[in-house]
Amino acid sequence: MLFNRAVAWAGYLAAPSGHAGRNNLELRRCRRHTCIHSNQPKTRISMADSPHIVQLDEQNFMQVVVEGSDLTPVLVDFWADWCGPCKSLMPILEKLAVEYDGAFVLAKLDTEAHPGIAQQLGIRSLPTVKLFKERQLVNEFTGALSESEVRSFLETNVGPVPPAADELEEDAGDHRVAEAMTLFEQGNSAEARALLQQAQADDPENVEVLLALGQICISSGDLDTAESCLKALPEADRDGVQGRRLAGILELARESDSNVNPQALRAALEKDPSSSEARYKLAIAEALAGNSQAGMDHLLILVQNDAGYNDGAPREKLLALFNVLGDDPLVGQYRRKLFASLH
Repeated sequence: MLFNRAVAWAGYLAAPSGHAGRNNLELRRCRRHTCIHSNQPKTRISMADSPHIVQLDEQNFMQVVVEGSDLTPVLVDFWADWCGPCKSLMPILEKLAVEYDGAFVLAKLDTEAHPGIAQQLGIRSLPTVKLFKERQLVNEFTGALSESEVRSFLETNVGPVPPAADELEEDAGDHRVAEAMTLFEQGNSAEARALLQQAQADDPENVEVLLALGQICISSGDLDTAESCLKALPEADRDGVQGRRLAGILELARESDSNVNPQALRAALEKDPSSSEARYKLAIAEALAGNSQAGMDHLLILVQNDAGYNDGAPREKLLALFNVLGDDPLVGQYRRKLFASLH
């Protein structure tokens, strides 16, 4: 009964080619990527393990294609074991069905095992792919198209690939990072931190959230939490440009003294230019205040005149400042100066 209903419906949808009444499925000789019957050994074509990929037969045709297309577009792939181009096309269709994650259903019909429906739909060459929406045939193609061509077909008739769940979570995290940084720039550090902490709780491995939270914690003096953010980064990101930048800021911040007044340090240094302690503290203060070049100048003088101060800290902090600046042209300039000073 189901098969009779399916055949009647298929006959209604089939193109008026005049061949629907033939007893045997006629496969015409193909042009470029369609095929005719051959005596090649049969090879089973594997199916992707996805709830959005279905093997069609007479029993489920009405449910999957006819009724199912009322809710979701159904892409029907007509194939056969002996068809070489079918084997090239099928993995592409399966891959895209998985990527689209339910935006369409891939229904595959073995034309040798179930020739009746293929006959009623006027299938004359393989592979043939037909797209149904709301019980109507809306488009089709024949032959083993390339992945880019199939993508274009789907984008035109179904729409773009929907974003994955993890991408949506990442977008949400990025939105909160932008909102938090705006709050921080407006002086609302506590609100910014609270927003980022909530974002981290929702997505503990979000790199952008960890980096932003680490920077805000440094600005508020919570260096331990900032270090926890740094350690929570995946190794590749911790060793990347932004990870090294956060590590550099943290290293400089650990050397800062909130009780020190930069103006007092400048006065002390004018009074005694040989004071390594005053110069070092001033270098750190300048760097953290955003006066990177002034900070590097003071550290470079220490490397030249008192390299062993504080167990070699001037050189270490100069390298940390390089990490903070990243690809700033000043880094190359001061690296050369550092090299000349050491050699």
